[in-house]
Amino acid sequence: MTETTPAEWWREVALPERIETERLLLQRHAVQDAPALKAAVDANIEHLRAWMPWAMEEPSPLSAMEERIQKFRASFNTSEDWGYTIRRVGSPAIIGSCGLHARIGPNALEIGYWLDARETGHGYATEATAALIVAAFATGVVDRIEIRCDPMNLASAAIPRRLGFTYVTTLEKNAKTPTGDPRDTLVYELTRDQFLENINHSVERPGGDDLH
Repeated sequence: MTETTPAEWWREVALPERIETERLLLQRHAVQDAPALKAAVDANIEHLRAWMPWAMEEPSPLSAMEERIQKFRASFNTSEDWGYTIRRVGSPAIIGSCGLHARIGPNALEIGYWLDARETGHGYATEATAALIVAAFATGVVDRIEIRCDPMNLASAAIPRRLGFTYVTTLEKNAKTPTGDPRDTLVYELTRDQFLENINHSVERPGGDDLH
């Protein structure tokens, strides 16, 4: 690693702008995505308001979405956040968003995600999260990854368990729901060593569990 302060370790993180999986395409936000992203958010406002505080301010005008995307793009290169749109391969429609965030300490990233309610049940969120995990550890800078979620969000909490994360703790009343009520937060962690061990086990067991 180059000489940087602990608070700036994330400057060495170099993540790809495009990640393609078997079924999905994750891409760094682009201004031309604004109409498709707005359409996805607008179609899921009630779904998102259950879990995402920012959704309480939706719907936004297209100009506001464009400004937001400009900030996302700037953060990708200069800040501690790397955001991606989620599309099915070959489809122009945005079906969700995901990202990596350097807000949980040195050499650690937190993964966040949301998916169009009409696209749930197909393993897309798990597939996108798995792709982010691979990309993060491939940087050589990240030692661990966390996923944090509301205990009531059972679908979200199932993803880290499915991907080999370890339950760490429940932070009691450390956050608020979108409506302002106090809530707990589940914390799951995957270290680089655990990730490599999981890969070795999957190689040793051809035809093992499907990550979807």
